[in-house]
Amino acid sequence: MKKVLFICQGNVGRSQMAEGFYNQRQEGKLAISAGIDAVGEKYNYVPRADIISVMQEKGIDISHHRIKQINRDMLNDVDTIVVLCDARLIPNYVKESGISIQFREVPDPFESTIDGVRKIRDQIETIVLEILRHDTTQS
Repeated sequence: MKKVLFICQGNVGRSQMAEGFYNQRQEGKLAISAGIDAVGEKYNYVPRADIISVMQEKGIDISHHRIKQINRDMLNDVDTIVVLCDARLIPNYVKESGISIQFREVPDPFESTIDGVRKIRDQIETIVLEILRHDTTQS
């Protein structure tokens, strides 16, 4: 099983949802998430309430997730990196890591309505399912 690092800008929404979907489908802690400009203190180091809520609608509890800032040590244990935000924001040490990187830009749910957050959640679920299908065919 591949270990995946999901990255978005703040680690409040997109990457947290992706981590939740991936780990639920893999029945284990094979994914982690991080933000380029993690805003943990602003949200008491947990994903936003609307993000937690829309994931609960899918039967996935991410209320225990913590907001994390990307760092070099996170790259030690992953096989794949999936970037869910603007690729230009990614630190050079990530781009130059030699780890397989997928760029899948997803809208930021920051100013979305709850229905907009659901659409983003569903888009992220589709991305995660594509990654898992690809991993299965590569095994």
